[in-house]
Amino acid sequence: MVNLKKNFQDVLEFTNNKVCLVRVDLDMPIINGKISDFTRMEKIIPTLKQLIARNSKLVLLSHLGRPGGKIDNSLSLSKILPHLEKNIGKTILFSNDNIMSPKVEKEIKKLEPGSVLLLENMRFYKEEENNDLNFSKKIASYADIFLNESFATCHRNHASITGIATFLPSFPGKIFEYELKNLNSIIKNFETTMSIAILGGSKVSSKIGIIENLLKKFNKLLIGGAMANTFLYAKGLNIGKSFCEPKMSSNAKEILRKFNDRIILPNDVIVVDSEDSEENFSIDINNVKNNQIIYDIGPKTRKDFYNEIIKSKKLLWNGPLGFFEKKPFDNGTNFVSGSVKTLNKNRFFSVAGGGDTISALKNAQTIEHFSFISTGGGAFLEFIEGKSLPGIEILNK
Repeated sequence: MVNLKKNFQDVLEFTNNKVCLVRVDLDMPIINGKISDFTRMEKIIPTLKQLIARNSKLVLLSHLGRPGGKIDNSLSLSKILPHLEKNIGKTILFSNDNIMSPKVEKEIKKLEPGSVLLLENMRFYKEEENNDLNFSKKIASYADIFLNESFATCHRNHASITGIATFLPSFPGKIFEYELKNLNSIIKNFETTMSIAILGGSKVSSKIGIIENLLKKFNKLLIGGAMANTFLYAKGLNIGKSFCEPKMSSNAKEILRKFNDRIILPNDVIVVDSEDSEENFSIDINNVKNNQIIYDIGPKTRKDFYNEIIKSKKLLWNGPLGFFEKKPFDNGTNFVSGSVKTLNKNRFFSVAGGGDTISALKNAQTIEHFSFISTGGGAFLEFIEGKSLPGIEILNK
């Protein structure tokens, strides 16, 4: 468990008429030039409204995408401005001037109590990801207080996460606190509480540390998605032309050797004969042909996973169980996540997050039945892996 030494209520006592640099997370998915999911923005609105009500002068810092330290107008935060104004219910100032320029400094000095200024994408500056201390010190000089309301980026040692916090009194945001509280809850008391973890998605290589840490904290691990293929391959099973990481086979074998009785892999799958095939087949895992591609877990596996979940008291879910973007290969994720609907939230605690998980559960129309949905992305995964997060460490100094 990781605890914070400060809380959001602490900062509220000091924000009246003060300039508050607030690191928020406006990094939302963009499809065909349009934002497709506003979840991250919507979550921070209550925090901003509380600070505005306290007559704080808010300066918002965020990133969008991965411009790599260069200006990319397609990733300008200006496109988020109308949506932010609509949700907050007031006009928000925006500056695309260089954050180190006297012009930005003057704009901040002119802010009225209760006003909000959004600065341009922090990742337009190479100093952001390099965590340049002179860059951080200059930005910190504009303000009285720093507030981190971006749990999703607290695994990054970037200027707007740890650098600025070095030079200012720094506090967690309300949602930052809530995220940490729920993630702590999912991993505590695992010795006495029947708990299940589900891992899906594609790569074993990016989740080896997570797999081993989960098996120390959860009674059983259910593995689906393309990730399962590497474990099936390690067991000597034919997976046809399915995605696999053969180089991770020895790691998968070692995990199966140590935890075989606590890992549940698919015993049947849905396959296609080619990527553009309109026909699919449900087959036993021992009967996959050389030309076939696994796209989803099969009906028997769905029931097995479902039955394991309904016997548990805690569930952690990360990653889809099949190629959910293409119907009907979302059926595995849809069916298994439906188990959460049947369980009493007062006696069953469920957390989902990371990667494509949120999109898959929204598609399944089961997302609202989870106790907590983490928007943490990489930070969520690193926390579950047991790593220390720089954004939390700096707040506790």
